[in-house]
Amino acid sequence: MLPGLVQPVEILRDSLGVPHVWAGSLADAVFAQGYLHATDRLWQLEMFRRVAQGRLSELFGEETLDADRFLRALGLARAGRETAVSEGTRALVEAYARGVNAAMAGWRGLLPPEFVLLRAGFETWELEHSLAVEKIMAWDLSQYGVSMSLAGARATAGDEAVLELLPSYPDWGVTILQDGPVARADGGDAGDTAVSGGGGIASGPVAPPDALSPAVSADLIASARMPAAARTALEAASVVRASNSWVVGGSRTSTGMPLVANDMHLGLDHPNIWYLIGLHAPGLDVVGQSLPGAPGVIAGHTAGVAWGFTNAMVDDSDFFIERVDPADSTRYLTPEGSEPFRAREESIRVRGRDEPVRMVVRETRHGPVMTSVDPVPGGELLSFRWGAHDPSTTFDGILAMNLANSAGELIAALALFTSPYQNVVFADTAGDFGYQLAGAVPLRRSGRPPLLPVPGWTGEHDWTGTLPYERNPRLLNPASGFIATANNRQGRDSLSLLISPDRWEDPYRAQRITELIEARSDHDAESMRAIQLDVRSAFIARYRDQAAGAFRRAGLDSLAAALEAWDGRATVESTEATLFHAWAEALGTALRARFYAASGGFGYFPQYMVGRALDAGEAGVDSLAGQAALEAAEASGRPWGQVHLLRISHPFQDVPLIGGLLGFGRRGLPRPGDDYTVDASPFEGNVPLFEVTAGPSQRSVADLADLGRGGGFILPGGQSGRPANRHSWDQLERWQRGELWRLPLDRSEVEARTVARLRLLPG
Repeated sequence: MLPGLVQPVEILRDSLGVPHVWAGSLADAVFAQGYLHATDRLWQLEMFRRVAQGRLSELFGEETLDADRFLRALGLARAGRETAVSEGTRALVEAYARGVNAAMAGWRGLLPPEFVLLRAGFETWELEHSLAVEKIMAWDLSQYGVSMSLAGARATAGDEAVLELLPSYPDWGVTILQDGPVARADGGDAGDTAVSGGGGIASGPVAPPDALSPAVSADLIASARMPAAARTALEAASVVRASNSWVVGGSRTSTGMPLVANDMHLGLDHPNIWYLIGLHAPGLDVVGQSLPGAPGVIAGHTAGVAWGFTNAMVDDSDFFIERVDPADSTRYLTPEGSEPFRAREESIRVRGRDEPVRMVVRETRHGPVMTSVDPVPGGELLSFRWGAHDPSTTFDGILAMNLANSAGELIAALALFTSPYQNVVFADTAGDFGYQLAGAVPLRRSGRPPLLPVPGWTGEHDWTGTLPYERNPRLLNPASGFIATANNRQGRDSLSLLISPDRWEDPYRAQRITELIEARSDHDAESMRAIQLDVRSAFIARYRDQAAGAFRRAGLDSLAAALEAWDGRATVESTEATLFHAWAEALGTALRARFYAASGGFGYFPQYMVGRALDAGEAGVDSLAGQAALEAAEASGRPWGQVHLLRISHPFQDVPLIGGLLGFGRRGLPRPGDDYTVDASPFEGNVPLFEVTAGPSQRSVADLADLGRGGGFILPGGQSGRPANRHSWDQLERWQRGELWRLPLDRSEVEARTVARLRLLPG
């Protein structure tokens, strides 16, 4: 008997533990979702809450104190409290919180092992804790890390030198809106892979949603890993680092109906960031990936429309150099004179200390001063202006998306999805398909986002508002018959410069997806899945011959010949993949040392600098490449799957005895692919271990010809957050093999797959 529940709810679980909820109302459905999230992912809820509040040290002691200081300065919890949601959405989020607390009120037996080991309890879940989860989602998409790294590099290497490090999108790179032909990434004939049709980014109003079929419903809008492993807890809450999503229209499919594919790449930790679920109530039929701590389905499909996400790489954050008033250190300069710093005191409880640690966070008109907790060389005072600090209506948008049944209704719902910024591809059962950039894009007085910290006292770079949603990039039913996104540039006209100052990901994944889609006109769910598993690296294809030349100059002719004959596929059996990446990493290390030779040989040096040096034929690069070949030769003969190994991390994975006994985390799993393959497996290190800690956090394919039967979903782990639970790891092997798991919409099909039932009763 559960207080807060209005009508009975039935929950049907399949053999992988995926729940399908049948409820009499939206509020009861999300109540049950909160109940399930707490039942299966209680430790994850606790970590999200503590990350947002900067309360990790209460559990972990001194080791996380610096992380807490940073989190308190950033102010995620406060931003969550100020989130603007409608009364209807607020009521649903509160119903979700009641579900979490109902699960805790009826808990029997021990809490999950993390709580037991830390002798910790679970506090009441509140509305504000769910609202803060959105801010955690937004954090990983911000440009904070790149901006701070560039600021540090400028202080270390100087203004002129740091210009070489600034990102730029290559001329040959494919764009999402397909506005013009592109060259092959490997320098081949552009005619082989040129894309056409669809137009470009609109500079004014675009086609209204009701241009699609059916018309928009007018009332729709009205309705961690811990530092013990040398990473901050914020990274454990990462939602989107990189991702792939694409939609193929009926002109290119075997059924004449669209297909949608999505795989979002982020840090692979245990438990997985996503939780599969089906939610069913009057007006609601949706399945897909939910996020523990928040109601609704983030990405998936309803009975009428499917969608997928990638990070849009919108530059939603700026650093402002603040100048202290020379006459009064408690004030700073603005265009109108000096203003006092706003100050707030934070008190951090630390396990093992009798008294809390107190800190004062200063704020300017731009935002919190972050260099007090994250200093850069040179001692500049940098304040952080971030779009996610502003009130948002994203929860309204997510719940409206869950009620959408057409492309038009989805576009209307995305108007409410203000942060984080997402490339959204979608298709509906009427055959319409398209792309929409979701998020309130900041506008600056200077006209475009700055790449480096800018003066805060002049006002010339101040934010002046946001781009109207109607002007966000959108593409509907292009003549090319498909749309592909992989964190690449949206378009090539002036509007794209308002979105990002060239901070998009390199276009290797987008290029390869484009090539594979264009290779046939009879795609189906199986071909979508095959594209997701593709491991031919466009980066390797572009630089393989230069690598072979370096080995030949080093007198290693047999290794050079092996590279020249290689097809560029980074399979687990490939010894050439090991050789190539050992060479590329050694070359990157040498280039970094040369760049920072005057200041210690180490500093921020992104991977794209290797390709840039090879493309430019810089003086001395041939010599460095040859030396790198000699170093890499020691790795010859070693299969990629022997050195390129996946680690799925948990805070207690490396604790002696306990880590192994309780089965926290997984390590040593051979992985194909690399940073640039569609089946992305970015790594750190070099031979003997290229450690993979990120990759597809989920895969999904939706067949609009038969939603619920064609395609499916999969996670690299399982539904449960308890390491010993049988549903903790039962999806991992399927994920490794590239299989998908069906989540039917039809009640009778769900019944046929049901192995366990739970009935929640009001009381």
